[in-house]
Amino acid sequence: MRNPRFPVCLALLLSITLIVPNVVAQEAGKNNPAPDPTAVEVEIGIVSRVGRDVSNYSAEHGVLSVTNLGHATPQLLTGLGFLLCDPKSESSFCKHYPAKSLGAFVSMQFASGSDQTISGYSLGGTIGLGQHLRALVGFSLTPVNEITPGFAIAASQYVAKNQTLFPGINPSNLSAKNNNAFDGIQWTNTTPTTGAAATAVIYYPGSPITHHYRGGLTIGVAVPINIYNLVAGNKTGAQQ
Repeated sequence: MRNPRFPVCLALLLSITLIVPNVVAQEAGKNNPAPDPTAVEVEIGIVSRVGRDVSNYSAEHGVLSVTNLGHATPQLLTGLGFLLCDPKSESSFCKHYPAKSLGAFVSMQFASGSDQTISGYSLGGTIGLGQHLRALVGFSLTPVNEITPGFAIAASQYVAKNQTLFPGINPSNLSAKNNNAFDGIQWTNTTPTTGAAATAVIYYPGSPITHHYRGGLTIGVAVPINIYNLVAGNKTGAQQ
């Protein structure tokens, strides 16, 4: 299901891009020339996580299903980029590559391999590979629905006692919460009738999943878009 907060997040992101640097420039202009607005950019690109695969579970209709956000999963990135050096700076540090092409970014990620609208949040550093391309390296936080410790223990014990009902499922994989171990497992909150025969549906009184954020390294590339140039171009076109 699409998260209704996504349009709000996107609007807030664009508002920050347009308003905050302009306020800073106006304050600086009281005593100094305003900085070049190209030092703030919108970054749009593709990144991937570097680290162990993450099993992200959903528990709809009494069945656990998994979507993996692995280290090879491409994710769409959008966010803000900030250059460390003003393009017009006369500083000796900013005159030479790679120093003059270094920057920082903050972003949100979106991926088809997740049931979350926003599949991660990142911050890190950038380096220019040309006028219209940035390489990104940063730290990422990914929201993940994981199996609760209580359900892992209850499921492993139930499967061990009723192994014939769960062919191919190893109870030790469940207790260790190994990757994809619970994919396809059925569960219920309904208390079984006393004396009823065991079934392939595992009873657990609480929720089988819990929400965590997992950290990892993110690498990728992005195209920088200068929002000020777009706005200035639109204003020039409208005046003509």
